[in-house]
Amino acid sequence: MEDGVSSPLDPKKTETSPHEPRKFPRLDTRLLVHEEVLSLRKRSYTYGQIAEEIEREYNVKLCKATISSWVRRLNSPVRAGHMFVPKPSPELAYVIGVETGDAFLNVKWKTYQYRIRLRAVDREFVEAFNQAVSKVLGCAPHKLWKGKTERETHVEFGSYLLHKFLLQNLQKLKPFIEYDKNCVAAFAKGFFDSEECIERSGRLTATNTDVELLQYVRHLMKKFFGIESTGTHLGTKKGSILTRRGRSYVRNSDCFLIYIRRASVGIFHREIGMTILRKADRLEKFLALQESRSSKKWVGVK
Repeated sequence: MEDGVSSPLDPKKTETSPHEPRKFPRLDTRLLVHEEVLSLRKRSYTYGQIAEEIEREYNVKLCKATISSWVRRLNSPVRAGHMFVPKPSPELAYVIGVETGDAFLNVKWKTYQYRIRLRAVDREFVEAFNQAVSKVLGCAPHKLWKGKTERETHVEFGSYLLHKFLLQNLQKLKPFIEYDKNCVAAFAKGFFDSEECIERSGRLTATNTDVELLQYVRHLMKKFFGIESTGTHLGTKKGSILTRRGRSYVRNSDCFLIYIRRASVGIFHREIGMTILRKADRLEKFLALQESRSSKKWVGVK
């Protein structure tokens, strides 16, 4: 991998018993098997010999028809799912930022579907995530749909490789986040789109249960944009009741927040910004009011 970034692929690792070859292995295993098939064929292995070698090395049973279609370039495992090659970009950084907040990853074990999903009340936020993931996977944007309530909008992608990539710890994701200033801004925007709260007073905060993540976001904003913030502050305690969309939940963890200093809110708006229109509108009104008050103050001085 370029830039010292490790690949999420785990060679020769399958989810099956060593005594029961799987007919439908995971995508990363199929990709490795595909490369091995082509390599063996170049070394003049017959289809039968290739099938035996693959079963011995990867515990995967391939029929001769599949081997033939791969060798003749008529088919490949990529067509069975979205291909993903980790490469730093603002879109990938945005996806990482959203995944640290509102997006979630799940698996349908019966069909081995690895899914990346976002649901939110702000359609423009879901659409921004939709566009970013589609760019990362090199596919068309997916259709949005309504959830159980009319207020919720959903989007979902299936990709084992992207799913596995996003499960990596923050340390391994940092090279993609800090690749350049545009990637940092996109990551921060994705994080704040998920976690921010902008009050009418102009108080801008972001909340999360992960203190290390909040400190990292503060560090990035200060280092790359000069945005000053405070925290982490304890917001709500574990065991408190959260009511959302008419349903009540008990918090499983303490929730912490960071606070963007008023003097840096304008820089945040200019360098990072907000996707959610109602929040962006509130922020712009606050900044306009601040500018108006500042102008009146200077007129008074004269």
